[in-house]
Amino acid sequence: MKIGILGATGLAGKSITRQVVAGKTGKAMLLGRNRARLELLREELLPEAASLPDIAVIDLKKQESLKRAFEKIDILVIAVSSAEHLPAVVRAALDTKTDCLDILLCSKAKRDFLASMRTMFEKLGLCYITDGGYHPGVPAAMARWAETLCPGLRSVDIFGSFGLKWQKNSVTHETLLDFMRELKAMDMSVLQDREWLSSWKHVKRFDFRDGRGKQDCAAMGMDEIQLLTGVIPTLKNAGFYIAGFGRPIDWAFMPLSLAALHLFPKTERHVARFFRWGLERFGPDTEWAILHCTAQGDTGSIEIAASYPDPYAFTALPVIACLKQYADTPRRPGLWHQALYVEPERFWLDLQVMGVKITCSTNPKA
Repeated sequence: MKIGILGATGLAGKSITRQVVAGKTGKAMLLGRNRARLELLREELLPEAASLPDIAVIDLKKQESLKRAFEKIDILVIAVSSAEHLPAVVRAALDTKTDCLDILLCSKAKRDFLASMRTMFEKLGLCYITDGGYHPGVPAAMARWAETLCPGLRSVDIFGSFGLKWQKNSVTHETLLDFMRELKAMDMSVLQDREWLSSWKHVKRFDFRDGRGKQDCAAMGMDEIQLLTGVIPTLKNAGFYIAGFGRPIDWAFMPLSLAALHLFPKTERHVARFFRWGLERFGPDTEWAILHCTAQGDTGSIEIAASYPDPYAFTALPVIACLKQYADTPRRPGLWHQALYVEPERFWLDLQVMGVKITCSTNPKA
């Protein structure tokens, strides 16, 4: 299987590329605009590469450039920093019958565009997997696995926390802008008695048991969580809650930045720089990524925790686990979410084999 990685030289793209070239699944083709950066990445990967990755220089504004590259691959992993060029990429994928998996932030613009293309994906037999990575991408898969181990779930809460050394990581300005836009439009919906309700009051304190004590976690509405009611019919209450960046960021820089975005939308680039400065100055000095599921149902209760010390690797590893299943199963045309595309038991086994620390405990009803 030939896997094209669009945005291979970015932080997440590089992590995905590293896993592919190490022989985890398929053969990689590095796609990007800058040949020198692609060749430098290939040199970096040579010591750990099971096979030498190919390179394709592309121009996101030219369809022929995209199509020439896509004709040489079986599936495209879209790991660019912004969804700005997604329509052009998808048009080229449709023309070349190239399946896709994206790890783009779940913005309204992305959601609406992909929904408008759903019928075309099905008609042309294209498999498009969206919301890949760590979150979204893993939480609903965690809930689905919990349901297989403890059938009849009625309540599922999933908590997430990650930390980055912002001083060390060269997060692109476009990535940070997309993140700020997502915060501005953040949906705080949770399922309560089978009804989706949104409120700023949907905040819970949770102890991830990593030595940092209880953290304030705000509800974050995600498509994959809302779709859980279709695969777990007994579900009455559910939510995904994300921990913040620490008190200085959560109580000062973030509120000020969001207020500025609402009041002065044309200054979003300046606001993103201000927010970045706050993250670099007051953000964490360690890295981590954790997801924790607590669920109760007819047959008892269950807790599942998954963690990895490198947040970008925890974005890449679920993508690799998903690609493994994609390679081994007949093509499934249509629009899928990673968390609903995968078979959960194998997904979690593959993640564990790749080094993700997973703990699971059940408490059956007497």
